[in-house]
Amino acid sequence: MRRLLILTLCAVLAIAASTADAQTKKSEKRRSTVRKSGKKAGKRKSTTKKPKLPLLKTSADKQKFLAIIRDSMPVRRAGSNIRYTPVDLDRSLEYRVGRDRSYAPLIDDERFVRRVHLDLVGRPPSGTEVRKFVADTTSSKRPRLIDQLLTTEAYARKWARYWKNVIFFESTANRNRTNPQALEDWLTGQFTKGASWDAIVAELVSAMPVRDKKKKKDKNDWSQKTGQNNFVLAYENKPPLLAAQTARLFMGISIQCAECHDHPFDRWKREQFHELAAFFSRGKYYMPNLDNPAKKTEMKPKFLLGEEPPVKLTTHQRRVAIAAYLVYNQDNYWFARSFVNRIWNELVGDGFYAVDSLGPDQECLHPSVVNRIAAVFRYRKFDPRWVFRLLLNSRAYQRDIQSIDNDEDLFTAVRPIRLNSAQVKSSVLRLTGANRNISRSVEREFRFDPSIPQRDLEGTVQQALFLMNNPTLQNKLNQSKLKKRLVNVTQPRRLLTQLYLAVLSRQPTDNEFARGQKHLRAIPDRAEAVEDLIWVLVNSTEFLTKR
Repeated sequence: MRRLLILTLCAVLAIAASTADAQTKKSEKRRSTVRKSGKKAGKRKSTTKKPKLPLLKTSADKQKFLAIIRDSMPVRRAGSNIRYTPVDLDRSLEYRVGRDRSYAPLIDDERFVRRVHLDLVGRPPSGTEVRKFVADTTSSKRPRLIDQLLTTEAYARKWARYWKNVIFFESTANRNRTNPQALEDWLTGQFTKGASWDAIVAELVSAMPVRDKKKKKDKNDWSQKTGQNNFVLAYENKPPLLAAQTARLFMGISIQCAECHDHPFDRWKREQFHELAAFFSRGKYYMPNLDNPAKKTEMKPKFLLGEEPPVKLTTHQRRVAIAAYLVYNQDNYWFARSFVNRIWNELVGDGFYAVDSLGPDQECLHPSVVNRIAAVFRYRKFDPRWVFRLLLNSRAYQRDIQSIDNDEDLFTAVRPIRLNSAQVKSSVLRLTGANRNISRSVEREFRFDPSIPQRDLEGTVQQALFLMNNPTLQNKLNQSKLKKRLVNVTQPRRLLTQLYLAVLSRQPTDNEFARGQKHLRAIPDRAEAVEDLIWVLVNSTEFLTKR
């Protein structure tokens, strides 16, 4: 199969050149014959122009080129009708985990509607949305809500922001040479129109921004306002950085250690790293000698699995070639599996393996399950929404949260998941109203690397202090519309119901009702009592956690 991809790529790139060679030979033969016969050969001019290899600079050119390779894959056609449902997923997963395990119960409607809103659109539901969903008695309401949210611009924006943060978190590029917001906007547009993941990644990896010195004053000299250019610009258009980050982000493989020496924990060789980096070079690419930096070895582009493109490729063609090897080589199961693992990790708090740390010799939990999901993801033309529908409709996603200490218990429950900065900001601002200072503070204090496993994340003192006593936040909460509305509610039970729905997207329990009513009776000043209750809920662990 690997040979099929190589031969296809060679054929696509060489077809124009071979046609030109044939036409040239015919023309030369014709002119030679005319000269020998003494006829008017000098007056005859060939009207045949030598065709040029495609420059592949536009998105349309790239996608057309990639489509030729994609459609040549027999596995795509053979598997296009394969079905894999949430029921299939749960059966296979529970079989692998063990039927004798203690599985957490499924969550109720209030927790489900909050969880799925945070996961798909990045915000908690309103009290009205919670009440409406709970009141719905139809059995199909959960799948319908998932489908509804997947069609919103908020879904596209939420996941565009996620991938922007993934790409830029480790970036040290000059911010005057990048535009993260342009990348987010472009990704939002792609997810909104339902673009496939292979097309999105191919566009990012094959981008070829060229500096225009005339635009320096406009701060767009690298065309960073063109969103898809910003993956390349985030890593300064440097071949070693692009090789390492392409493998990490889109294959889930950590090969950066192999830049200077053979990988100490995996089978990647130093030569393999630099052969991958050669795809991103503008000209010849050289691997420095470790003992003598002045001595260098020219490296030819070669993909990690050994594929070699035709020798004579332009810079743009090399970038498209590496994108093709990355997304369409059917032997490269890492591409599809990496996406599935990242989404799974975001939704349930654990992946089948640690994000960005897979390799030939690394451990993967329940490989048959993740490989099956990844295979059908490929058969479904890399549709991200298919992955979300599969996972969100499964029992594995809809289980209650529990702390998980042993890998053997993974997927018997959902791990407690900390909200990211965007989710915290959305939760806070819907109580306070829009405020630039609060937004910036939340983004700064609650920011974390999206690639770090949930089990390794911890809250900070600064986060706690911000929610407890930040002057701007406290002032805005005390002057909020929520507080003013609650102060005018005379019935304690109704007041507490509205409070919990507004802050935690659920109704209070009987115990919480009792404690709340006790506090309202103990504090004669209703405004002060409401202020205390809002403060307590905002500073609860539940406010910062996806339950």
